[in-house]
Amino acid sequence: MSCANPHAFIVAGQELTPPPGLEVTNFLHDDVLEFEGRDRAGRTVNELIIHESVTRSAISTVAVLQRRKLGVHLIVAPDGRVTQHGDLAHERLAHAGGHNGPSVGVEVVNLYYPYLLRDDLPWRRTIDDAPWAHKDAYVLPTPEQAEATSKLIGWLASPKALGLDIPREWIGVDAGRVRMGRVDGGDQRRPGVYAHHYFGHADGAWLILYAWLRLEVGLPPCVAYEEAVARATGARRTIDVSDLLPSEPNA
Repeated sequence: MSCANPHAFIVAGQELTPPPGLEVTNFLHDDVLEFEGRDRAGRTVNELIIHESVTRSAISTVAVLQRRKLGVHLIVAPDGRVTQHGDLAHERLAHAGGHNGPSVGVEVVNLYYPYLLRDDLPWRRTIDDAPWAHKDAYVLPTPEQAEATSKLIGWLASPKALGLDIPREWIGVDAGRVRMGRVDGGDQRRPGVYAHHYFGHADGAWLILYAWLRLEVGLPPCVAYEEAVARATGARRTIDVSDLLPSEPNA
């Protein structure tokens, strides 16, 4: 590989510029581990899957994944910085079962469970009434993480991500409702953007809600964050967002 820029995205062996405001360090940097995966050069990559780690730092996340012989392409640290751990197009990493082959995996470092919070950690807010979450409560990603994840989704599911073919199709959003849990047919491969919760564990759904509010509704970051908190509080399997959709033109 002839790439030399440790702050670009590496996609199909090529350097691509991240979106403005997103700080990326890839595996060409000495401090970033490249996970061992399988070659998938020539295969179509058309899925994006958002995970949450239940760890305290990017370093501990890498260690846990390596110990379990798993891997993800991108990790979002608590301060919103992103590290890339495999070629987004050419490396098949183990993070999502049957979805591994055609997907890019994004791991957002987050405690998830409120009982893991400590004063010296960067997470400050929880949703204590979250029936959709495992154990009915949820540690919110930092605002920096939420925004970085939104920027990642927007870039990865765009024509700028040369070598990928991920459409900005929200697998968990349909008929004015955002899914906060399992999606019918979620185990089946469909091009688009997934929360891991749609077919696997209980992670990623709140981040998808935030990103949808940012990218499709166009809310500013702080407004989208508070809106996502308010709508997720007390929600169960789905959240009604029909009032945020554009009105149908008059006949």
